[in-house]
Amino acid sequence: MSSTTFSKWEHPSIENRKYDVAKISWEEMGFVVSLGSDDQLGNQPTVRMQLIWNPSQVISYHLTDESYRSDCWGLDFQKDGRFFAVKESEYIDTFKKLSPLTPEEVIHFTIVGTNTIVDLLVKDYPIVKKL
Repeated sequence: MSSTTFSKWEHPSIENRKYDVAKISWEEMGFVVSLGSDDQLGNQPTVRMQLIWNPSQVISYHLTDESYRSDCWGLDFQKDGRFFAVKESEYIDTFKKLSPLTPEEVIHFTIVGTNTIVDLLVKDYPIVKKL
């Protein structure tokens, strides 16, 4: 993703703070990324928020340990946050080359957790549920 320019994604329910990626799952309500509080490091994080996509909206996702994503090392999290959404990225381009069935309009979300980075290709924005 070296050619991707991160664009901050803001939502009124999301605070500009650190989050652990606590759980990623396919549930009855949809594809769920559960984010926990960073004040529980070393223990099971307390889930504070969920990002929920309708399962039919999710095209692809992958997880990377934050240590291996040098493209995220220089981000200013206080200014830029930890949630990004772009409509043009290397991930989208590569996926479209590999799969001709990929829709034209795709959003690439990147969630930079303290422990894991989640990249998703989706057709729409998530529902944000604070817990």
